[in-house]
Amino acid sequence: MQPLNTKGNIILLNGASSAGKTTLCKYIRDIVPAPFIHFSLDFIMFDADVLPKKRNVPELGITWKQMRPNIFEGFYRCLPALLSAGNNLLVDVIIENKNQKERLLDLLTGYDVFFVGVHCSLKVLQDREMARGDRRIGDAEQDFKTVHSFLNYDLEINSEESAEINSRRIVEAWLKRNKKSPVG
Repeated sequence: MQPLNTKGNIILLNGASSAGKTTLCKYIRDIVPAPFIHFSLDFIMFDADVLPKKRNVPELGITWKQMRPNIFEGFYRCLPALLSAGNNLLVDVIIENKNQKERLLDLLTGYDVFFVGVHCSLKVLQDREMARGDRRIGDAEQDFKTVHSFLNYDLEINSEESAEINSRRIVEAWLKRNKKSPVG
């Protein structure tokens, strides 16, 4: 088997919980003129049913506090593995702190990463969080206060505008971008 010699591209959407990142990724995936895989930690956390139903069972040695760092690290390590195999990725993520940002930047060094900040008002985040019913109330507000203080973005959008319009903006900006030097 010959080694792959192509590196994939990554469009990374960062924003608070319930900001609309997943919806945007689905729209982008369907209009970007290249094959992109939508990849999210939510797939592991909520959709794939791979985590224990009870994340805190101390008598069995299971606590979310212990599991969480390893799950995040595993997710982050998946990104360069998928990219190095030649896959293009649409990633929706919540970068919660400076250490997470630094870890992601370290792992993505040498890849073409297009960073998108997904913003909306706190009131909209709270309304969306409540309507979803599958998130811990208060997470969106906590994220709102911090997630955009760690990255410089190639593009910032307001997710209170339609996902269709924003996805077009993101794809157009990605296509027009000057390929940056490797992340670092």
